[in-house]
Amino acid sequence: MVQGRRWFVWVAPVLLTAAAMAGCSSSSKTSTSSATTTAAGPTGSITVSAAASLTGTFTALGKSFQTAHAGTTIHFNFGSSAALVTQIQQGAPADVFASASKATMESLVSSGDITGDPTVFARNQLELVVKPGNPLGINSLSDLTKAKTVALCAETAPCGAAAKTALAQANVTLPESQVTRGADVKATLSAVTTGDADVAVVYVTDAKTVPSSQGTAVAIPDSQNVIAVYEIGQVKTTKDASLAQAWMAYVTGPTGQAVLKAAGFLPPVA
Repeated sequence: MVQGRRWFVWVAPVLLTAAAMAGCSSSSKTSTSSATTTAAGPTGSITVSAAASLTGTFTALGKSFQTAHAGTTIHFNFGSSAALVTQIQQGAPADVFASASKATMESLVSSGDITGDPTVFARNQLELVVKPGNPLGINSLSDLTKAKTVALCAETAPCGAAAKTALAQANVTLPESQVTRGADVKATLSAVTTGDADVAVVYVTDAKTVPSSQGTAVAIPDSQNVIAVYEIGQVKTTKDASLAQAWMAYVTGPTGQAVLKAAGFLPPVA
């Protein structure tokens, strides 16, 4: 009996060790299996209609998104937010709309073309861009009267509406004979960089893209400036809601916000 007990005492730890090893092996297999089973990422193709002032940032984000999510394609349609609204309302293909103003987004919400509530993802401000070296000494909105030709966005475009408000706040009135209007902020900016205008009222983010050989940026004080609020929303007729949501999350997430900040956009919330 003593020998039997000794045998039991000696073998029990061995059996326990074997059981523990078997358990670890099973756990390891389960862990490995779990690690190799991941949720499928987004795939497919969508079209994003976005304000012209988002051209640089969204193009960069589109490339990084496609790299992060193999099998996806993001097509862009850039232009004046107001023009894009009309296109979408008339049936132009679009899965996501990114606007440079709350008013233009509200137009699509009111017409039932946006699913859910739009999300504010950035803000912007106005800035002047003059000819290289600022030969006319234009240092404020009131100095716009010195210019022979002032480039402004079309009044229907968010940048045009913002400029109209800023000029009113500065008590500046410009005759239309002194104004040339661009369809969107990119066209407005090019009027200066190509030499067709003396000064343009554009967004800070667009002014930052101008090389010193083509123009000089002049800040507008906050007291006379206007904040443009950018919103993004899913178009009701999208054929790929999953990818549309993934793109919007990317724009509003850390990567998107970092790229927008680097381009000069203000954060969504003051």
